[in-house]
Amino acid sequence: MKLLVWLLVLFNVGLLAYFNMDLILPQPVVADRSIQPEKLKILSAKDLETMPKKEAPPAATVTVAAPVEAQATSCYKWGNFTKTNLPAAQVVLARLGLQGEVNQEQGAQEDRRFWVYYPPLKNAELAKQKAAEIKDLGVQELIIVQDSQWRHAISFGLFQDEQLAINLLNDLHAKGIKGATKALRSPGKSLSSLLIKAVTAEAALELHKVKPEFIGTDIVPAACP
Repeated sequence: MKLLVWLLVLFNVGLLAYFNMDLILPQPVVADRSIQPEKLKILSAKDLETMPKKEAPPAATVTVAAPVEAQATSCYKWGNFTKTNLPAAQVVLARLGLQGEVNQEQGAQEDRRFWVYYPPLKNAELAKQKAAEIKDLGVQELIIVQDSQWRHAISFGLFQDEQLAINLLNDLHAKGIKGATKALRSPGKSLSSLLIKAVTAEAALELHKVKPEFIGTDIVPAACP
């Protein structure tokens, strides 16, 4: 009886081992035929440096708009004016989109100056024609006056020294400009100036262009109030 039991046990163990043989025995190693060992190469540091590198995607660029700066402005003093030429200067400022505050120059009197000029023509067109004729005679330093009292006159110069005015007048006559004359310009009259605010660089350039049309005046930078 015991022998029969042992035979049954051995038989069951044999069946168990037979059906689990793939788990009990080691699996054979199958070589990967796609790998060819003879073609394998160990890379050196130099080989790694020469290999093409994958470029990183460009970083996103954020553009920040620069703040718009306000155009810088300055203040100027334009003077000195008599009562006769001040209104014409104010018209020029209005044309340029500027405003000037009139300041009476306390105790100021116009200097004694001698003016060499050609008397006023009837209109601007005649003044331009006469100026062109004078330039053809060799006189380039001249300006057509725009202030109200002497509008369309042609100015050749303003001098504190009367002899310099006489020398210029003689030279003009020698060149055939017989209508030129000399006069003492507005002695002893009180003067005014214009304080012009918020003047841009472009407007300042235009002011300096028209300044010679106003005899005896000048434009200088001033402190803004």
